[in-house]
Amino acid sequence: MMKRSSKLALSLVLTVGASMQAMAQDNFPDAPANHWAYEALGRMKADGLLVGYPDGLYRGTRPASRYELAVAMNAVYTHLKTMIDGMQGQLDLLKGINPQDIQNLKDAVAKLQDQINAMKGWGDDIAALKRATEEFDKELRSLGVDVEAMKKDLGDLQSRVSALEKKKPAVEISGDVNFFAVSTNAGKDQTFGLTQDGRREGYSGNVGVGLFHDLSFLHEAAFTIAGTNETGPKWKGTFVVSDMLGGQAFGSQSTFASGGLTQSFQQGPEDVYVQDLTVRWDVNVIGLSFNAEAGRVAYKLNPYVLRRPDTQSYYDNERWNDGKYRFDGAIFGFNFGSAKLHVYGGNTSNLLSVDGVDLNPLVIGNNRTAFGNSEGIFGTNNQNINSTSGLLSTMDKAAGANLSFGLGSNGHINLDYLVLDQEERNSTGGGSFDNLLNTGGANRDAVYGADAEFGFGRLKISGAFHKSELTANESAINAHDNQAWNANVGYSSGKVGIWGGYREVDNDYFAPGDWGRLGIVQNPANIKGWQAGAHLDLSNVIRLTATGEWDKGQESEGAAQGGALTSSPFDTNTNIRDLTARVDFRINPNFSIFGSIEDSNFSTLDTTFSGIGGTDHASFDWTTVGFGYGLSSNAKFNLQYQFSNGGASDASGNGLARFNGGILTSQLTIKF
Repeated sequence: MMKRSSKLALSLVLTVGASMQAMAQDNFPDAPANHWAYEALGRMKADGLLVGYPDGLYRGTRPASRYELAVAMNAVYTHLKTMIDGMQGQLDLLKGINPQDIQNLKDAVAKLQDQINAMKGWGDDIAALKRATEEFDKELRSLGVDVEAMKKDLGDLQSRVSALEKKKPAVEISGDVNFFAVSTNAGKDQTFGLTQDGRREGYSGNVGVGLFHDLSFLHEAAFTIAGTNETGPKWKGTFVVSDMLGGQAFGSQSTFASGGLTQSFQQGPEDVYVQDLTVRWDVNVIGLSFNAEAGRVAYKLNPYVLRRPDTQSYYDNERWNDGKYRFDGAIFGFNFGSAKLHVYGGNTSNLLSVDGVDLNPLVIGNNRTAFGNSEGIFGTNNQNINSTSGLLSTMDKAAGANLSFGLGSNGHINLDYLVLDQEERNSTGGGSFDNLLNTGGANRDAVYGADAEFGFGRLKISGAFHKSELTANESAINAHDNQAWNANVGYSSGKVGIWGGYREVDNDYFAPGDWGRLGIVQNPANIKGWQAGAHLDLSNVIRLTATGEWDKGQESEGAAQGGALTSSPFDTNTNIRDLTARVDFRINPNFSIFGSIEDSNFSTLDTTFSGIGGTDHASFDWTTVGFGYGLSSNAKFNLQYQFSNGGASDASGNGLARFNGGILTSQLTIKF
């Protein structure tokens, strides 16, 4: 019995001692440094739980008497009670903090929460201490300990520890603050440059200017507030204060900025908007898992179906770059074993900021550019978002479903159906609304299809097929020339990866997706061709990446066959080449630099295309260098400069336009 009790007490003392925060810098001289209990003994000595013998030794191999164990237990009890009383005092002190001092309150609660988390294992220790109290009742009484009071206090301690473990703030606050500086410059010959999203560089009243003349400072702060309840509906909201919206700054978060034709980047008016505001709840009924999310929700699908374009390559922010469209509605999720079904729907337009900026209008169209026809290339009929012809159209409502399920142990498949709807209009496209894509009054677009992926070790095979159908009050408009499909195969061995594929996108395929960029053309259509890419890690420090695409134009079907709803600058004689290369150097975990080049060429364009100005050839080149530096775990600074070069010429080689300039950006991001 004595041996069993000694083991119980020693185990109890070591376990409780190991949960204390202080680490001993010295130890009992006779405690071997390689012994399994060495660190625990040091902590208990530092905390006054073990004092050893008068000569300073621990004598760990000597059997302990019941009186010695009782002394140790009493020390543990006293230490525990003192710490719990202190932590309760801290919690009481927090109640008096000024509610307006949010950050101090958050830091204090977080610190206390860390201490509480460290106590999660104390419940069993206190229970063991209570049991040991019964065992050593006689010895404790001989020391003058009020055993009954000790038992009562241990019970109270156990209840208080349990309550502290469960206590946490009602809400969590997080977010980020971004400070962004941007400046552009024209070339030496006063020609304007072009960003990858088609915005002019160094433009000021038809005069080319330098970097410091065109310098602008912008900022954005986002605050996410979320409930911490573990049961019942979960809620979360993100609220943003920004001067980056509006045509003078970045425009909306899904389209090219409307100020691209007339000006470079300028600070917009101070604005406030709600990014997300949702309530989510989970239900399990007769074995069926069901969840729902309602409010201002976010969702994305395959890039050829529903994906918000990231057109600001010079600004890095997860909320702008997550590819999700926001809409006011709901998303319902169902789990059927390995199969998952999402059903969604809501309003997609008029998600306005306080100043009336539409946050992320859901726009359909293809071959989109932010480039005006005044330069004589890719002009208004080519779904130019800056034109006044209204060929791009914002959809008002969206609804659909996504079904995903596994195919054996190596693959999965997604089935998608999306319906986009505009306000009702007459068959000729008249009335108070713009005509949709000049298609005779179309007011609905249905996009559907499937994508699949299979993995066989390091080999991955994927493919997708989708169609879009425009209708005008239920009457079909584009019955042909309205498909998009692709197939890819890739291999990765960790340090080396390579992939290749083929795709075709018809001229009349319209979807609110993000299936790529060729030069300044977003979501290219009426093309078919090959794609390839690779990466190579030369070391843990250096990575090389390269991609390429080689396309030809397709022959669009005529209107008599139900195709060719819109004009295209590409025909069967058109050749397109887009090449990129990038090198990344990770100097250390906090510091990295990079450099990249992109070369895009369009040759033998369709010079009969309305608004193209006789352009036969166009090229766009960008060279970018930059670095990122981690100031702390929550702060990062980025700096980059991008030089642009390119131009357009007719079939005889006569120059029609020249593009030459640059854009310098810096960004400081602080997360909290």
